[in-house]
Amino acid sequence: MALVDGVPVLLSDVELCELSGVVPRGVGESEAAYRASVVDALVALELRWLDLSSAGVVERVTVDVHAAWRKVVAGAGGEEELRAKLAERGLTEGTLRELIRRAATVEAYAAQRFAPFLRVSSEEVETAWRERLAASLSAQGVTPPSLDVVRSQ
Repeated sequence: MALVDGVPVLLSDVELCELSGVVPRGVGESEAAYRASVVDALVALELRWLDLSSAGVVERVTVDVHAAWRKVVAGAGGEEELRAKLAERGLTEGTLRELIRRAATVEAYAAQRFAPFLRVSSEEVETAWRERLAASLSAQGVTPPSLDVVRSQ
């Protein structure tokens, strides 16, 4: 599907992301557009991983891999559901765990390194709520609570 500095991004990697929900699908996103988003995300992950690895950062980042794995398992419908999906496509849990470890490491590094510099405005929060979260809930047939209710929680 792609080659990043000699490292292939395989169709099986794309399928792992799709079945596990690691790359969220946009509301109304077509199959082709979603697959392109997954490939782009995997290329970006590999580029970041290579940067962190070559700089020796991977070994120094504090990562909660177990929490990342639990999130993926929950999003896939539970441990048994995830295993069934993997088996159905002939994919291995170990490969998915490695993908999750890398993604969690890159995410943890970004959070540790750049979080102190991030400032989100009220308008950005409202836009994200309206366009992403509330829209996603609505697409699932769930009436989203108002942002004020969410903020109070």
